[in-house]
Amino acid sequence: MTFARTWCTWAAALLLGAALAAWPGGGRAQAAAHMTLAEAWALAEAHHPRVVEARRTLEGLERDLEQRRSAYAPTLTVSVGRLSARVDTSGEWDTPNPDATLRAGLKLPSGINLNASVTSPALSSENGRWRGNVSLEYPLLRSAALDSDALALRQAEQALENARLEFERLRDEVRAEVLAALHALQVAQVRFELARAAHADAAAEWDLAQRHKELGIITEAEYLAAQIAWLRAEQDWLTAQRTLEARRRDLARLLGLDDVAGYEFEDVLGWTAMPPAGSPDEAAARATARSLTVRERRQAVETAELQLAAERERSGWTASFSATYVPRGSGTQEQRDGLSLSVSLSYPLADGGQRRRSLAAREEAVERALEALERAEEEVRQQVLDLFVQLEDARREVDIAGLELARAELEYAAVLRQAGLPVAAAGQADVERARRAVVRAELSWLEAVQRYQARWIELQRLQGPVPWETLMTAPEGEGTR
Repeated sequence: MTFARTWCTWAAALLLGAALAAWPGGGRAQAAAHMTLAEAWALAEAHHPRVVEARRTLEGLERDLEQRRSAYAPTLTVSVGRLSARVDTSGEWDTPNPDATLRAGLKLPSGINLNASVTSPALSSENGRWRGNVSLEYPLLRSAALDSDALALRQAEQALENARLEFERLRDEVRAEVLAALHALQVAQVRFELARAAHADAAAEWDLAQRHKELGIITEAEYLAAQIAWLRAEQDWLTAQRTLEARRRDLARLLGLDDVAGYEFEDVLGWTAMPPAGSPDEAAARATARSLTVRERRQAVETAELQLAAERERSGWTASFSATYVPRGSGTQEQRDGLSLSVSLSYPLADGGQRRRSLAAREEAVERALEALERAEEEVRQQVLDLFVQLEDARREVDIAGLELARAELEYAAVLRQAGLPVAAAGQADVERARRAVVRAELSWLEAVQRYQARWIELQRLQGPVPWETLMTAPEGEGTR
């Protein structure tokens, strides 16, 4: 159903301006600082405790990743030795005879370890020979991906990627909270003005009823009805005032401000777009790929499989190859000049069944990780399907609210015709009540649209970054059906 909202939108804007002027501090409205929604989002992201904590977590994980990467960075160490002194029984001293050693090392992702060292001659050395060597070590029969440093680096990269996704999801969550708080505040401002106007009319009718009672031209039941209507209107006004104050506090808390009285915010009541949800299967697939829980479960499966592979490698033969080159004249008793090559092999013959039990535990861990992954994927899919059901319910609520608004507009038009007759069948108070009924009906419609948008935003958050511009730039007529 499509209905005209031109006058109703104008009336809501007029009442909103009146509410701002009537509210304490409203006289400063002209000097109020205008804040766009983007600026409000930036404020909330800068002050929201969860966003601040997530940003700190990101920074910590980035430092941890750099630390893990440093395992593959070149190392250079200098040391000075032989600084000891000795005195014998005759009282003669052996003075320190220091030398210096420079060591360099490099570990490659392939598992190769390169090391080199150069040692200077001792201070009082007679031959003045420099000693040095270059060595290479490489583990055979073992995957480089199962190296402890490689596993730690991989886990650090995954943790940082997950934290970035969580930070992005949290930003969208905070933005949705700010948008909902702004919408609730602006609706509360209009409802406050409606309640104030209704209270003024009820107070006038109560005064009139009191005068009529003094004249004896009103029944006791009519007198009590006027008094009850006035008290109810006063209660509604006070309730609307308290609600408005609460909405102002909620928004100020989100933005990290003491009060929002000095700000004029972008109007979000005009955001009435109701974007379609799309295909449930496609949405479920995107949500599964995006889900942080599913990613963590999938990473847990990969880690368990790597640990199982490493356990299998440890259960069999292990071998390593090393090559060392000592330049001419640099040899010692332990290391002779020239190139030396060596291969070492080892095999665990008996360990009391420890390898078998460890292997079984790793296999069981892989099975549990796979089961947890399946459960996580099913939970995400069910969550998406539930949101599609909620979106359908929300759309029906919008349609119902639209019909109620159309009925209120028809009733208002009928009251206007009655008031315009030569012998008026409706007074100005009736016209005002009908006008307020139209505004209330439109507010109910706007709130129904906002509930649909909230479910749509939640669905988009599961699939990836929320396309906020879809809500801001609605096609003509979108959201009015």
